[in-house]
Amino acid sequence: MSTPTLSLDSFSYLHHHSTPHIIHRDIKASNVLLDSDFQPQVADFGFAKFIPDGATHVTTRVKGTLGYLAPEYAMLGKASESCDVYSFGILLLELASGKKPLEKLSPTVKRPIAEWALPLASEGKFSELADPRLNGKYVEEELKRVVLVALVCADAQPEKRPTILEVVKLLKGESKEKLSELENSDLFKNPQSAVCNDEILASEESSDTIKEEKDS
Repeated sequence: MSTPTLSLDSFSYLHHHSTPHIIHRDIKASNVLLDSDFQPQVADFGFAKFIPDGATHVTTRVKGTLGYLAPEYAMLGKASESCDVYSFGILLLELASGKKPLEKLSPTVKRPIAEWALPLASEGKFSELADPRLNGKYVEEELKRVVLVALVCADAQPEKRPTILEVVKLLKGESKEKLSELENSDLFKNPQSAVCNDEILASEESSDTIKEEKDS
């Protein structure tokens, strides 16, 4: 749990303590690096954007990495702190499952990781979401917490996503009542309405500024 929560401290600074606030716009696994002490360092601020005081978002040309883009940003170019929260949710799902943010089902169809994970989480099948390379060696409650928080972050409706500060408390287990509320929220009762793959369609018109992670 230390790596995601420590990297969140960096994003908390960008969103809540920096003046003006900063949105990263390209949060992904390859942009969270480990130093010699295995402490996470946020990297690559090439797409970062300032948020003016009092503004809820900025409208800008879409840039980022396919699979991590919040729907409202991919479709409308509305960038906000909530877009970074969405991207971090996708990153958490990657960390928990070992899967890529987009799974190629056919030459023309790709499934977002949240679309795969949400139905399983809604049915309580958290063991099926765990990275098989862990060989079952994980703390079940921690896995459940990471997955639930990740999916709330990746909600298609930006107003329902938590702030980065709220995510920190949830991942550290400082808000057990809130976590219980999340588990019983409408998100997990109606999973089909909470995921959106519009970003894949939007990317066709912005291929020069939207990248796709390559398989290693």
